[in-house]
Amino acid sequence: MQAHDEESRRIWFEKIWIDREERIYPAIFGTFSKTIFPLPAQLFHQLGCENADPSWLTHAVLESPPQPDRPNWAYVTTALSNPWGIHPQDIQPGQYSGLGCELVMQSPHQADWCVRVLQWLAAVNILTASGKLRGELIEPLDRIALGGPLDGLPTCLIRNVLICRPDHIPASFDLASGRVDLLLCVGITDAEISFAQAQSSEGLLKLLRHCQYLPVTDPIRPSSV
Repeated sequence: MQAHDEESRRIWFEKIWIDREERIYPAIFGTFSKTIFPLPAQLFHQLGCENADPSWLTHAVLESPPQPDRPNWAYVTTALSNPWGIHPQDIQPGQYSGLGCELVMQSPHQADWCVRVLQWLAAVNILTASGKLRGELIEPLDRIALGGPLDGLPTCLIRNVLICRPDHIPASFDLASGRVDLLLCVGITDAEISFAQAQSSEGLLKLLRHCQYLPVTDPIRPSSV
């Protein structure tokens, strides 16, 4: 009986994964590139975890090229919302699936820095949820320092990301295992960080919208302040 239950759970789990990637994501983002970008074990090593759980390495970033209704490139994580270790009978109405979110970033061009940033943020979220890192899970209005220029070039002023709820795509979707929020990651400058500290993250979001710096992150843009 136990083996049967575990097989049923595995089938349920795989259907959820397929539903997200083959139905929900195409409806939101359109078509995707064939290449996927799994989180590398080395990334977890760099964050202080020598023995990465094999399930962590199934998380990845997907890439969607420009679509008829979207002239830019979109990148989105997958598997953060997987219901790891959960059985179908454990699901409660209104609960979140997995870590409860997937992360999105958009660029005017195909961008490996989008992949790197989302991989790093996903790994930090996984390690925090696993108790390997101290802190809280990523939430809307968080401001996160990247530790250097977004695209690695010294001329780039964007050295941080602001987390927000998107208003150009659905802000959430539902899986059989629960709700999932899509969190938009927007690159911001040090000066914009200071502005947000003085005026609030909501105030910075209003300014970024006014300057048309949302939802796409352009690494060569000037600071809004």
